[in-house]
Amino acid sequence: MKRGFVNRLRAAMDRAELKQAQLAEKIGAPRSAMSQYLAGKNLPGEERLEAMAQALGCSAGFLRGDEPDEAAERLPALPRKNISTAAAARCLGKSNQFIRVGLQSGRLPFGAAVPGGGSRFNYYISPSRLREFVGAERFDSFLKEGMK
Repeated sequence: MKRGFVNRLRAAMDRAELKQAQLAEKIGAPRSAMSQYLAGKNLPGEERLEAMAQALGCSAGFLRGDEPDEAAERLPALPRKNISTAAAARCLGKSNQFIRVGLQSGRLPFGAAVPGGGSRFNYYISPSRLREFVGAERFDSFLKEGMK
């Protein structure tokens, strides 16, 4: 039961684009409690579960596993890590060079290029900001096809 709850909680948090600390603050819970919920060590009481559901825009029944949440089931969970420049290029239908130059110049609002050693850059692309940039429908179908 705990593992299913953790998966549903993470999916709802991804969809709401809330981090653990943000959700804890919204519901008035200690960060340590949120950490234990997400680790599957404890389950919230009914009152806290209701507060979580309200903050996440889903039903308490979905978080408990009693009922489906159609919106959460339709949307794939956003990747938790950065997206590669190659994957972003495929999603946008552009070249890898276009993405790199756009991030270096600050023209693309979904990521950043941070100078590394010498003339090299490290690229960071936010999944949620890329989704917002290209549109939910396009990004979600890209995820379903396999971002790779």
